[in-house]
Amino acid sequence: MTPPNAPDGRTDRVLVVQADDYGMCPAVTDGILAAHRAGAVTQASVMVPAPDAHRAMWLARRQGLVLGAHLVLACEWEGLRYHPLTPARTLRAADGAFLPGIRELHAAGADPGEALAEFREQLRVMTAAGVVPRHCESHVGVFDPRVLAEISAEWRLPCRDDVPAPGLPMAVDSVWHLSTRPPESKTDDLLAHLAALPPGTHMVVAHPAVDRPELDTLTDPGSRRWKWARPIRVSDLATLLDPRFHEACARLGITLAPLPAHRPAPPADLRTG
Repeated sequence: MTPPNAPDGRTDRVLVVQADDYGMCPAVTDGILAAHRAGAVTQASVMVPAPDAHRAMWLARRQGLVLGAHLVLACEWEGLRYHPLTPARTLRAADGAFLPGIRELHAAGADPGEALAEFREQLRVMTAAGVVPRHCESHVGVFDPRVLAEISAEWRLPCRDDVPAPGLPMAVDSVWHLSTRPPESKTDDLLAHLAALPPGTHMVVAHPAVDRPELDTLTDPGSRRWKWARPIRVSDLATLLDPRFHEACARLGITLAPLPAHRPAPPADLRTG
């Protein structure tokens, strides 16, 4: 929809607001949905192995939230654990959940074949839940670009990460990360970014969450990951719900929209295998 105050009733700038980690836990799911209902988040990426993923996908279907796949090979939290959907022996920590990160996967000699099988199963479960994924990217970093390229090509999914052929690049002119901005200047930084956008399709990546006690239980306050447990997520949601965000988009003639759907459904053997 064209913003009502766009010059001459037209706009030459499209903004895709992408929320990552959908389904990670209820505080994250509900924060993303709140931003979507407010018209700020235009699409999200679901972590299919995460504890709240099935509720999240069901709610996305009911509320019209476009979803991609936030492909998971790592679980960075001590207080919240998610597990591979496949046997995946080389992808598991001692407790059976995913290893903490990409560095740990490489150190453990994780098998790229197991990673590919895990990605396929995550996408199969997603489609079995009635969701057709629009795009994909890796959670906490790329383990193997070749594996990511193969899953991108198999499922005809544009990928936000840099992938070699035959992987499909995401058709955006820029990607800007709201979550890495200082909480105290986050809204001002976003408004400045919007004002500087050239013509084209651009993406803002965020990690919104509702401020609930469960966020304080993901990891210890002394952990290097603490800022990703609560402060970043709560301030991301506050920025996206700030009325100045929508006012700036209307004033600047920026259209908020998800990525367009352009891919066929995956082959039947990939959807059910």
